[in-house]
Amino acid sequence: MSSEYIFIIASIVAIFSILTIFKIQLEKLKANPENMQKIQLTFFIGIAIAELIPVILLFYGIMNITPVAALSELYVPAFVILAVMAFGSFFVYLQTKADVSEDAKNLVTSFAFVANAVAMSIPIISLVGLFMMLPK
Repeated sequence: MSSEYIFIIASIVAIFSILTIFKIQLEKLKANPENMQKIQLTFFIGIAIAELIPVILLFYGIMNITPVAALSELYVPAFVILAVMAFGSFFVYLQTKADVSEDAKNLVTSFAFVANAVAMSIPIISLVGLFMMLPK
């Protein structure tokens, strides 16, 4: 399998696993904002476990990088990764607007910013991997 598809798979797996963990922990935060520290700890432990497979895929993809013959071969992989990133950001944004009480609004917003930053890390590295494949 070509490296650009490995980068796509790593991005998709990372985004959907992180968004699933985010959704679960955000519902707990909305229900009980006083447990912010425990919820964040559980969130980061879940993220560490969820990113194992995408990180392994990234290493595999970077180890097997070969330059492509034409730049047009990277258009579709780059578009798919950017679309997954947009979906992830939009999902996090929508979750901050649904059923949030006024006392938990600041906590939910800061939690969403952290989750969005973490969710975008693997796709950004995948885009860098695609740039490394540019023809010489």
